[in-house]
Amino acid sequence: MSLNIKNERTHALVRELAALTGMSQTSAVEDAVRRRLEELRGAKPAVPRYSDEEIARRRAAVTRIIDEFHAETTQEQRDAMRDHGDWLYDEMGLPK
Repeated sequence: MSLNIKNERTHALVRELAALTGMSQTSAVEDAVRRRLEELRGAKPAVPRYSDEEIARRRAAVTRIIDEFHAETTQEQRDAMRDHGDWLYDEMGLPK
């Protein structure tokens, strides 16, 4: 299949969208078209869209949780939590 777009501005927009989302250009176009169709059809978007205020509120909540965790644990305890391989995997690297 082929879609030939001969508009440099559209190409630039697709490249920017792909770069910002980490998607391929094809995936970025597909996602954008799908979202627009859902919007036009009145469908609920596949991915919830949060306001800037809601995103800031959620980030602040996560930051508070991280700060509380750091206040209640030592660096040694946090390091021990990262080293979970011994009790999850055997000497061959397979799950126990």
